[in-house]
Amino acid sequence: MCIRLCLVLMVATLGSCSYFGKNDDSRYAAKVGDKIFSLRELRAQIPAGLTRADSLQRANDILVRWVKKELMIQMAEDNLDGSQKDLTKELDDYRNELLIHRYKQQLLSQKLDTALTPEDIREYYDKHPEKFILPSSIVKAVYVEIPKNVAKIDLIRRWMIENSTISLGELESYSFQYATKFDRFNKEWTDLSGILARIPGVSESPESILRGSKIHQFSDLNNYYFLLVNDYILAGEKAPFDFVKDRIESLILNSRKMDFLREIENNVYEKGKRENRFTIR
Repeated sequence: MCIRLCLVLMVATLGSCSYFGKNDDSRYAAKVGDKIFSLRELRAQIPAGLTRADSLQRANDILVRWVKKELMIQMAEDNLDGSQKDLTKELDDYRNELLIHRYKQQLLSQKLDTALTPEDIREYYDKHPEKFILPSSIVKAVYVEIPKNVAKIDLIRRWMIENSTISLGELESYSFQYATKFDRFNKEWTDLSGILARIPGVSESPESILRGSKIHQFSDLNNYYFLLVNDYILAGEKAPFDFVKDRIESLILNSRKMDFLREIENNVYEKGKRENRFTIR
């Protein structure tokens, strides 16, 4: 069996294009039995702008990978019997599944109703409360992480206690200058576990934290961590509508899709039955 790897061709790529002339298709970089990997194919897979060394390495990787694949194919051809090498059924099955999938996708893109009204979304939320039980607690909160050497603890706590638009604006301005992290989730729900994961050494459960004070202060060797909880919903309770609205849209559309595909299959079956296009014994 003849195997030839012509890595020197990359020198020609970098220095001169004459090696890749009009006869690229008749010259090859690697050969396994009667199969060849042409210079044109290799050239197309080498990105422009690589160094000579990187080009040679890339060429070597491509050609060795191709040779290994062709050798495995030849070993399979030599060692499997006729029935094992007969892929007609598998290819037919794959083709048929692909045809059906493409046909269904075409029908979905042409005929599926994807329009949703606010009433559609709200109705689904009200009718399926069991689908929206929170697996973890969520909060509307303000989170500040600040190095100890610049933290003005009393000032930060005062702003959080006042908890007004003005005081939180002051906290935000201060945090932009000195804090390493500042997040303001006052108008949107967020998962409390994601916030607590930022704070080292928190031993309290999310539920005990939420049922305690609105303002929480933690620290480690280098930083202070402040959390102001303005609202919360505990794990196990129903999620608020605005927290799951996007998810509901996906659920409705997916349900419509499944119903639509089932309807297609049933309609095709009934049509075939009316036209005597099949027999079941």
